[in-house]
Parts: sequence; structure tokens; C-alpha cells
Amino acid sequence: MSGSDLIVDFQLLNKSASQLNAIEDEFKNLDEWKDDVKSDVGASDIKDAMGDFVDNWDKNRKRLLESLGEVGKQVEGTRDAFKKLEDELAKSGKKKK
Repeated sequence: MSGSDLIVDFQLLNKSASQLNAIEDEFKNLDEWKDDVKSDVGASDIKDAMGDFVDNWDKNRKRLLESLGEVGKQVEGTRDAFKKLEDELAKSGKKKK
């Protein structure tokens, strides 16, 4: 293999994109637990503390979801760009023969 050879692991890129989407879906679905937690806690001080925690969690979860979405798009974009390049190079190689 020469120094200019590039090997792209499409299987890894596909798996990474799929896993990022699955993680993003899990975080989106975590919203439902908030009401369960609030109803299970009895004392008002604990409810207030849990309310603060849940509010903070929501803010951070939203930021994390945005980041997961962006990284997922970048992985998919990288995969698609390399696949397109690979297809173009394959077509170019066939034309020369």
C-alpha cells in the first residue's frame, strides 16, 4: 500500500451513524420518566429538589440531543461523501479500460 492509499471503513461509519441515532432516540424518550419521579417522591423539599434536577436535566439533555444530531449528520455526511468518491473513482477506472 502506498502513502496515498485511503481505506474507508463503511461498515464502521454505518454502525456509528446507526448507534448515534439509537442513542438520540433513547434520550428523546427519557422525557416520560419526569412525571413518574415527581409522583413517587412525597416530601415537598424532595419534590422541589427533584424539580430543580429535572429542569437542569432537560436543559442539558436538549444540548446533548443537539450534539448527537450534529455528530450523526457529520458521520453520515462523511460516509456519503466517501461513497460518492468511491463510486466516481470506480466509474473513472472502468472508462479507462
